[in-house]
Amino acid sequence: MAPRKAINPITLWTERLLVVVVALNLALVLFDLSYVPWRNFWLQGNLQVAGLRFQIPLPQVTWRYDPIKGIEPHRDTEEYIRNVDLLDQALKTDPKSEAVKQQLTQLRSLSENLIDENPFATAGKSGTLERIKNRIRDRQGVESARVAFNQFWSPETFTPDQWPEQLAFFNRDIRPLIETNYYRSIGENGEPIDRFWRLDLPFQLFFAAELLIHVYFIKLRHRSLSWRDALLWRWYDLLLFVPFWRWLRLLPLVVRLQTARLIDFDPLRKQFGRGFVALFAGELTEVIALQTISQLQQGIRQGRWLQSALSASRDPYVDLNNVNEIEAIARRLAHIIVYQVLPQIQPNFEALLNHSLQGSLHRLPAYQLLQNLPGFNLVPNRLTQQLASGVSQAITTVSQGTYSSLSINDPQASELLEALVEQFTSALVTALQDKDTLGEIQTLLCDFLEEFKINYIQRLSEFDFDALLEEAEQIGYAGAAQAATTPASAKSSTKSSTKSFLAKP
Repeated sequence: MAPRKAINPITLWTERLLVVVVALNLALVLFDLSYVPWRNFWLQGNLQVAGLRFQIPLPQVTWRYDPIKGIEPHRDTEEYIRNVDLLDQALKTDPKSEAVKQQLTQLRSLSENLIDENPFATAGKSGTLERIKNRIRDRQGVESARVAFNQFWSPETFTPDQWPEQLAFFNRDIRPLIETNYYRSIGENGEPIDRFWRLDLPFQLFFAAELLIHVYFIKLRHRSLSWRDALLWRWYDLLLFVPFWRWLRLLPLVVRLQTARLIDFDPLRKQFGRGFVALFAGELTEVIALQTISQLQQGIRQGRWLQSALSASRDPYVDLNNVNEIEAIARRLAHIIVYQVLPQIQPNFEALLNHSLQGSLHRLPAYQLLQNLPGFNLVPNRLTQQLASGVSQAITTVSQGTYSSLSINDPQASELLEALVEQFTSALVTALQDKDTLGEIQTLLCDFLEEFKINYIQRLSEFDFDALLEEAEQIGYAGAAQAATTPASAKSSTKSSTKSFLAKP
């Protein structure tokens, strides 16, 4: 893995302090997002997992945070709980008093209103009311919740010897469910009241000041950038100001954790990149290659490519290096043909020429008459052999001599060679502009490209791109290690050598 770039310790610890601030803000955001759905937990500390109920001691959170979310006690359920408390006080004073009977009558009336009006619906807690009705029905052993409440809040149930047990049941199984109900105010925009911006505003001001400082220093280091581009350099920090989808602030936190070197996400990023590339590389390469070749075929069929190539001599030509590449290639090929190819094919050329000469002699009428003379049959063979050998040797020698004379710095020879090349090119272009010849060449090129697609391009998806990526990664590691161990003098020497090499003509 490539070594990390050195960073100033003060800068590093400043980045880590900023990470703590962003993490605190994200924790507050996540708490705010989960507060309403988990209000029962923050209210009572009850946690139920796999049928097991745990009681977790929590600080009084709801009475402080309910106003932020516009939550207040519901009047109906709050009155219900208040009347139960009054009944408890009356029972402790005198279980047979008239005040106890009045409170029981009031609770029966409130229970009917609870069932009819369903005050839990405004908070989306109708299921809580169903749980209350199920528990009271099970307690009284009846099918009707209305009858069950009337039986429960009756003098026959709250006798001097039974009322402690009945109130204990209510406080244990019914009261916690009723206390979870609430009323949430609606704002003028038709949405529930949410004053989270009051808690988020100090963080917003802090992040804005920090972003402006970063943008200023970026602009200072890169003067060619505009202020907008400098701001977009820290685009991920803009997510800290988005008033919706606040959970996206996780992204700037992850980036800052990487910058502060608290967590290294490079292995995960590289592994994800490798998996993504290996998954799509074959298909993408195949599609791009097929599209490129198809465009070439379309251009060839329409005649654009060949026509532009044939008319290149009439168009202005851009020369990049003051070198005639065609002439240079022709000279190199001529050297190879004359000094390497012709000497190797001379025996075969001689045999072919000998065979052709003998065939020509056999077809002559005079040869048929002279063949009957004694000893004459050996003469043609020797003659054709000597003639073929001489011709092939002469062709090779003359070719090498001609090339040697042309290689000498002879202005007249250069002019003659240039005239020959121009005449050859002109004659070739004129011949290729024939409609039948041009059509045949177009067909052959299109067929060749089609065979190339079938034989090579469509096999790219079978290539092991994982092995290729592994090899590329190993090369990158080796290059980074070599760069880390190379002295500065060697690096400067290498750069100067490279510059001097590139400067050569």
